[in-house]
Amino acid sequence: MAGESPDDPLVRPTSRVILLDRQGRTLLFTVEEPDPETGKRFWFLPGGGVEAGETHEEAAKRELFEETGLDLPIGPCLWLREHTGHFAPHNIWYRSIERYYLVWTDRTEISPDGWTELEVQMLSEHRWWSLGELTASDDLFVPRRLAELLPPILAGRVSQEPLAIGV
Repeated sequence: MAGESPDDPLVRPTSRVILLDRQGRTLLFTVEEPDPETGKRFWFLPGGGVEAGETHEEAAKRELFEETGLDLPIGPCLWLREHTGHFAPHNIWYRSIERYYLVWTDRTEISPDGWTELEVQMLSEHRWWSLGELTASDDLFVPRRLAELLPPILAGRVSQEPLAIGV
């Protein structure tokens, strides 16, 4: 049955949002549980699974609103990433096929009003990170190369075609 092992993961189309404020900071979330491979704290961009009948863009907009309370236009898809991992709370292996969309905001206050019960239980902190803070941190980020992927975007160089970014 799909999801029982890393050799037969449940495929999960996912949309994530590279949410940047006008100071060039990006919003990231973390959970209480450390990364199982390294034991380090890890941070990730807002987003989640694409629901039946949704496009990736619609899922990005919905997830952004649910996780932040921000109702903003979704920009271009900049990155593509595939990752297989174990989601311990549900004891399921997922193969996440992710699309990352760019969104700019003038607002940095977020609201957890739209969080699911699982998000309320798991999300322990959110924070706006500057590029310098990302580079200097010993924490892990998803995607792993976040600090090297952001500078072209912050400089206004946005590719017309999404970039496959690896893990």
